[in-house]
Amino acid sequence: MQLLLVDDEKLALMQLERMVRKVFAEREEQDQDIVIHSFQLVSEAIEYAKSNMLDVVFLDINMPEMSGLEAAELLKQIRPTIEIIFVTAYDEYAVQAFELNAMDYLLKPLSMQRLQKTMERLYSKKEIAVSQQDVTETSCRQSIYCMKKIRFQAVHGAIVYPKWRTAKAQELFAYLLHRRGEFVPKHKIMNMFSPELDKKRAMTQLYTVVYQIRKCLKESGIEVKIDNDSIQEGYCLRLEDTYLDVEAWESLGNELDETDPHYFEKLEYCLGQYEGDYMEDYDYLWAESERERLRQIWVNHARQLLPYLYKERSWVKVLKLGDHFNQFSPYEFEYGVYMLEAYNQLGQYDKLKQYYEKQEQEMMDELGLPLPNEMMEWYEDWTVSRKS
Repeated sequence: MQLLLVDDEKLALMQLERMVRKVFAEREEQDQDIVIHSFQLVSEAIEYAKSNMLDVVFLDINMPEMSGLEAAELLKQIRPTIEIIFVTAYDEYAVQAFELNAMDYLLKPLSMQRLQKTMERLYSKKEIAVSQQDVTETSCRQSIYCMKKIRFQAVHGAIVYPKWRTAKAQELFAYLLHRRGEFVPKHKIMNMFSPELDKKRAMTQLYTVVYQIRKCLKESGIEVKIDNDSIQEGYCLRLEDTYLDVEAWESLGNELDETDPHYFEKLEYCLGQYEGDYMEDYDYLWAESERERLRQIWVNHARQLLPYLYKERSWVKVLKLGDHFNQFSPYEFEYGVYMLEAYNQLGQYDKLKQYYEKQEQEMMDELGLPLPNEMMEWYEDWTVSRKS
């Protein structure tokens, strides 16, 4: 594992390196090679990252040459898979840090116990990532992604956005992908995509669109079979040795074991892999039911993780996950107190008040009901405490 440590204060950098080495030395995995690269200058660290593979970076935030937040953005551009861990004496940057998808945010003076917890999370996350990489790269020849927007990735190639000749070609491919493994009757396709045309013209258009799809797949380096069955009079898209992100994500959640000591770390990783809704960027009505089904799986996972993050006092993560949760399930206020407490602990009192008033207004406007008693009582007690 390749680690990068960046802090403009020499003593702080030396202390961090000693602590990191000690944490790794206490682990029994002797086969894990650990290489640490330490830099006081951010510019040197970034230059090093340009020509060397890195797994993790520990970043101070307040540095004279460039802030750690800016450095994290640059490092993510250079090495998209790198894990960011901020180590700083200030907690006011926590929200910004996690908006950059930082893995952790450690406050100085750093304790061994807190660092050990971070490293356990790192190992757990890396183990899952490696297993997912094995599925993607070893057993599969290619990848298709359909969270948010459809993308392709040929064997050992970069992710590309297909250049569809027409909007019909894009949607028909998406629909056949949605119905993968099934024969879709031609008459059903024509009724969906060309209801205004007579049968002969609709059939001609269908053949043209299928040709466009096959040409686009070939240009993208993707090998996908679209069988044309003359007996059943339909098309069937078959995925062979192909990684599909939504299938992999759902399988990742199904494989979680609540008896695993790293269950919540893996659950957090699983939720983080949800890049966006199923075909979110397309207004396809036929995709809505699957989109909602996958979204509810995410919500069910989040219901388990939120109480854990609250118990662990991971306030920034509570806010980030809770905000996402509210977008998917806007009238579920079971965890409203968690959000209020997180804002309070982070000293974001104006946002606390805005959050409460917004939830109160939406609840009354949409359902004609007050907020749950637990939220109202918490807010009333908080308001009284602020006045005293």
